[in-house]
Amino acid sequence: MADSPLGSLGIQIEAHWRQHRPQMCAELEKNGDLLESLHAAQERTSELMYDLQIGPKRLDYQSAWELAREEWAFLPSEDDADGAEGPSP
Repeated sequence: MADSPLGSLGIQIEAHWRQHRPQMCAELEKNGDLLESLHAAQERTSELMYDLQIGPKRLDYQSAWELAREEWAFLPSEDDADGAEGPSP
């Protein structure tokens, strides 16, 4: 998985993380886990989007995207006092 190139979502996630979570990115890079974490976030976001759109409550695409993107992809800034720890590979 981590050997394959990132899709467009993964590229967007990486850009967001580098801008808003630079310390997390630096730590993941230092440990050799950045690409794996990006792939995991990309996959989990896509899976959640799918589940939200076909599940019992069937959200429309935009509503599903708004929920899924903040769960795995577009994490809060490191400057936010209550920011998340970040993803685990």
